[in-house]
Amino acid sequence: MEVTLKTDIFEDMVELTGCNYISDLPHRRKRVLEELKELPPHSYPKEQLEKFSHYVFGEDYTVVMGTLESKKGSETTCMK
Repeated sequence: MEVTLKTDIFEDMVELTGCNYISDLPHRRKRVLEELKELPPHSYPKEQLEKFSHYVFGEDYTVVMGTLESKKGSETTCMK
């Protein structure tokens, strides 16, 4: 689904994840993480990213991004 990014990550994530309300986002953390991985770096102001991360994940933005980075290596397929 193609979405034109706005200037508010909360509104964009509602649209990208298919949620009805901003308050639904913490209940769809896995989907939010998937979408967050696809966003271009620096799409939103740092302060907004921090607020978003605390609201959805209860963590600093740097912690959330560190989690995403550590998962990138674990997505490789295993050899049989």
